[in-house]
Amino acid sequence: MIGRSTLLWLALAIVAGAGLFHVSYRVQSLEQELTQVNRDILSEQETIHLLHAEWSYLNEPTRLAELTRRHLALAPLAAGQMVRIEDLPLRLPPLIAETAPLKDDAARVQPSSATVAGEHPAGSIADLIKRTSGAP
Repeated sequence: MIGRSTLLWLALAIVAGAGLFHVSYRVQSLEQELTQVNRDILSEQETIHLLHAEWSYLNEPTRLAELTRRHLALAPLAAGQMVRIEDLPLRLPPLIAETAPLKDDAARVQPSSATVAGEHPAGSIADLIKRTSGAP
């Protein structure tokens, strides 16, 4: 009886030792991986810090003003360049005159809402404002 229990306890001790050996090597492997990840994080943080410093230099207002003066031919806005919004056309005139649709295409062409209502599209924003506000 003592021989069997001794063998059983010896087998359990060997299994526990092998398990402990495996776990300890796995922990060492994970610690090395953690150390490498921490190094990578520090490297990325240094890179981000460097990029922030570079971005600050590139966006410095005095530097941008000098580059604008040197490379762009900008001038103050003249009064003649301003127009009222009512003077702007609502849409550009067509470049090519529209042709009548072919007989087969006539069934597929849907008229616009302005054509259905018998109205012409507004020529300017002022016309559109007058039509939508109900003013004569």
